[in-house]
Amino acid sequence: MKVIKKVNNNVAIAINDNNEEVFVVGKGVGFLKTPYELTETDLVEKIFVAPKNIRMYDLLNSIPIEDIYLAEEVIKLGSQILNKQFNPNLLLTLSDHISFALTRTREGISIKNPLEWEVRTLYPDETRVGEAALKLIQEQTNLALPTAETTLIALHFVNAQVGSGEMTDTTKVTTVTGEILSVIKYALKIDFQEDSIHFMRFATHIRYFIMRQMSGKSLKDENESLFLMVKEKFPKELACVEKIADFLKNNYGWTCSDDEKLYLILHIQRLISN
Repeated sequence: MKVIKKVNNNVAIAINDNNEEVFVVGKGVGFLKTPYELTETDLVEKIFVAPKNIRMYDLLNSIPIEDIYLAEEVIKLGSQILNKQFNPNLLLTLSDHISFALTRTREGISIKNPLEWEVRTLYPDETRVGEAALKLIQEQTNLALPTAETTLIALHFVNAQVGSGEMTDTTKVTTVTGEILSVIKYALKIDFQEDSIHFMRFATHIRYFIMRQMSGKSLKDENESLFLMVKEKFPKELACVEKIADFLKNNYGWTCSDDEKLYLILHIQRLISN
């Protein structure tokens, strides 16, 4: 591994054996004059690969090192709350986000998260991480970030656990989930009990349903007789699912298989019966 740029004595940018820019953390890795070959790998504590389409040098050059350390503390906090480990690139993307959020706050600029309701509803545990993060950031910087940052930070933790690790995918899943819930709400004229276990199970099914659609791996039609029976038994739920299918077809070009419709009908029926 070739170290090409010092960030500080314990942080450096290097090129790995796959010719990728990586962010290396370890005692003294940035101490020697660059460039140099890093042969003492026991010094390395962490290695992070640069996200797609982002040059590590450009990213780290724009982020104060104290903001990187602050992001690392937030990640430790998130790991304790969620009892999970995350995609290593979370440190880079969260450092960038926190640094920019602090800059906006210092300049008196406040933003809103258009997915505020969806994130709080679908990801309550990650929202708790966002709330704890804002408290930690205020303690360490004496800056109170806007409350919208709670769910924006929460989305980073969702993203670090799911699928490709691309924020665009996480945002799309969250957006479409909210849209489907709205179709159900108005089609069936119901209000959700968002803190109930039944709602959370249903929301989880919806998220995985959307991820299957995005990856082109929709459930195959293997339950034709059951689908025909359920269609007859739950016409109201069927009509709602057909509205969902039409919405997804018209807006995203997705086609719902009969098996996908079957499980949606059953989940919706269970949701409204509880």
